[in-house]
Amino acid sequence: MSTTIHVQERPPQQREENRLPPLLLLLHGYGSNEEDLMGLAPYLDPRFHIVSARAIFDMGYGSYAWYHLSGVPGRLRSDPISRLHALEVLTKFLRTLPERTGTDPQRVCLLGFSQGAILSLALALTAPELLAGVVAASGMLDASWLPNPKLDQLEQLRILLVHGTQDEVIPVVGSQLARDFLTESTSAHVTYRDYPAGHTIHPQELRDIQAWLAEGLDDQRAEPGE
Repeated sequence: MSTTIHVQERPPQQREENRLPPLLLLLHGYGSNEEDLMGLAPYLDPRFHIVSARAIFDMGYGSYAWYHLSGVPGRLRSDPISRLHALEVLTKFLRTLPERTGTDPQRVCLLGFSQGAILSLALALTAPELLAGVVAASGMLDASWLPNPKLDQLEQLRILLVHGTQDEVIPVVGSQLARDFLTESTSAHVTYRDYPAGHTIHPQELRDIQAWLAEGLDDQRAEPGE
């Protein structure tokens, strides 16, 4: 199994005085590649150093996956061995990424779509100390397979769940159940939004992601009590 993650990067377009830039890691979905979500970079907060990661399993013809799937859209089944391997590889990658990119380890966010969203939520529960915020687009959460989830350590973590109500690949109930689990079992700051769309990022969804990410950076810039 591969442990190498290839990336594309966009340095910050706007620098904050006397601060390392925040980091945004993009995790694409099944069958895509690192160029996909990097297309969102011009629309995201210019303060971020953006890294778009290529998944570790080569499916050929420019397509990659974080782990293997079987079944049909709407009833997909994850291969447990390759899924756990992907989580381990991403955790190690995330631990070293701020130092490698010269970014602020206290201001690291994830933006994952589909399979990337599933792993983003898995990282939120197993390595919350590495993250300030997580955007999970068209994903779901199954905590049963996670090694040593840290459910009592998410009080500082912001999570945005976004999903299309017409999604036939991962039905919107996936994000709704994730919302319910996170609000009932953790102290994370959870926001949920849905849109009249399929398995894609709706224009209003992108605007909400933009605003949510920018709000997080602004909150981190403010002094406590302001």
